[in-house]
Amino acid sequence: MEIIPFKSEHAEFILSQQLNAHELYLKPEHRKYAQYLNRVGMSFTALVNNKPIAAGGMYLLWDGVAEGWVMATKDIWEYRITMARNFKEKFDILVKTSKVKRIQTNVKANFKLGHRFAEWLGFEKEGLMKYYGPDGSDYIRYARIMI
Repeated sequence: MEIIPFKSEHAEFILSQQLNAHELYLKPEHRKYAQYLNRVGMSFTALVNNKPIAAGGMYLLWDGVAEGWVMATKDIWEYRITMARNFKEKFDILVKTSKVKRIQTNVKANFKLGHRFAEWLGFEKEGLMKYYGPDGSDYIRYARIMI
């Protein structure tokens, strides 16, 4: 597995084969955010045999506060332990070097695997966000505080 800087074309590939396709539906207009993540430069992609299998990172909302994100293909199951370790290591480096005090993320309310992963990364549940998703679904807000 190789970890490289994120590019928006990685998101297009991952979204076409995403792990949680039945959990998250993104309309074409929502995919434009991948372009923003590419410009920010605080995101990374895991490649196996030159094929993106997962991407993640964070982007600053304002001074001291960032939003975290992760997306993965269904191929992640073959590499889940290696990917999780690599992502945690890379994510922790991003948190330290960016000097954020709060990083937050959202997980669809019924996506159990996403909740486990967020908690494993050190995030704590903050609350239910009703009708938050692009499809009107509920999400749970998580945050990790570094003070």
